Amino acid sequence: MKITTFVGISNTKKTLIKMSVIAVVLAYLGYHAVSGDSGIVAYMHLKKQVMEKQEELDIKKEEFKNLERKVKLLSDKTLDLDLLEERCRTVNNLSDTSDCIVKVY
Repeated sequence: MKITTFVGISNTKKTLIKMSVIAVVLAYLGYHAVSGDSGIVAYMHLKKQVMEKQEELDIKKEEFKNLERKVKLLSDKTLDLDLLEERCRTVNNLSDTSDCIVKVY
């Protein structure tokens, strides 16, 4: 005794039902592959965020190098008197509006 689920349905209708089920499954998987949490759209968004954060990191590294260079110039062994005077005037609000301060980096 053979048990079939499609009793009384013609072969073309069986094929149509199977193809419809496959199409629905493929559409479901395709939708989630594109716009799901781990889909292509999410990947592109994360890639953009990584690029933005990398640019921020590069800017912060450059700022750190500039600060590190200034600290080195203010150290005991390599004291730059012009930089020391500039910092003293700036910190103590002693700079005049007619003063011309030239910063060289």
